[in-house]
Amino acid sequence: MAKLDDAKKRSSVLSNRIKQRTDIKLQRLIAGFEQRLTFSSPDDLMISPEAWKYVESSGIDPRQVFAHPELLYHHPETSEYYRGIALLSRKRVGAIAASVDTWEDPERNSQVNEDKCKEVARLYNTVISSIIEGATDWTLDNGYRNIIANMGIGLDGSIRNLIGQDAENIVKDRIRDWLDSRGLIIERDERGTEFKLPKDYWMYYGSEPDIEFKHNGNVISTIEIKGGTDPAGALERLGAVQKSFEATPPGSENLLVAGIVTAEMEQRLNSLGIRKYFLLDEIAHDGKGWADFLNEVFHHIVRITDEVIE
Repeated sequence: MAKLDDAKKRSSVLSNRIKQRTDIKLQRLIAGFEQRLTFSSPDDLMISPEAWKYVESSGIDPRQVFAHPELLYHHPETSEYYRGIALLSRKRVGAIAASVDTWEDPERNSQVNEDKCKEVARLYNTVISSIIEGATDWTLDNGYRNIIANMGIGLDGSIRNLIGQDAENIVKDRIRDWLDSRGLIIERDERGTEFKLPKDYWMYYGSEPDIEFKHNGNVISTIEIKGGTDPAGALERLGAVQKSFEATPPGSENLLVAGIVTAEMEQRLNSLGIRKYFLLDEIAHDGKGWADFLNEVFHHIVRITDEVIE
């Protein structure tokens, strides 16, 4: 069920993004830029002679293929267009030239640096030239397809973050709703992040840890929620879990809710002193997994229920 939900979410987000057709808006913005762009020294912009000659002989407007510092300076958002043709991630551009995160942010309100514009333009043109030289009968449509492909690749990381955030909300909402249904929340703050429970227990919603329980002012338990299901990022998520649990006081009973636990991840979990881990798919729906989770938290650790929860 979790994998199906992930697949639906990924498809929905990608579909909505493609419907927005940011690439078309950027194409029109570039084509309609009124200021004259001088490509009199392609070498200075790191456009290879072969690529320049090919584009020129094909009758393609150079600005639709090669990045120009002036255009990037006046419209930094066009970075996404040229970065797409070059099939470069934001992270890679930031590591080689300059960060373009704020350039491509629709809510950007700061001016960009002219020198950085040239540095980024030269990076894009170097890679784009290489792509054109290595292709047979390269066309502008090939460049557009690169933009769409790069958009999907970039969204994959964003979607994984979205799924992880949803997992956190799912667990927190289910816990709060369960406590509410049994009248176990005595009081709460206006933000819905601090909850007073029976027998002088308190529950706090936050980050690192995602959920914290205190009794008589002392931390007795924490819960970390990592809903990502990509095995490639499992150890990275585990590193974040370890960092959070290392900050808890001795004696704290630490629990993990994970979207996936690989064999290597499980071995490392054993060395972290985690009391127990639960899989998100097993506690996201009513059933034995959800009951086991509730019993572990509210019957064995946070002892506000005297009877076993079924």
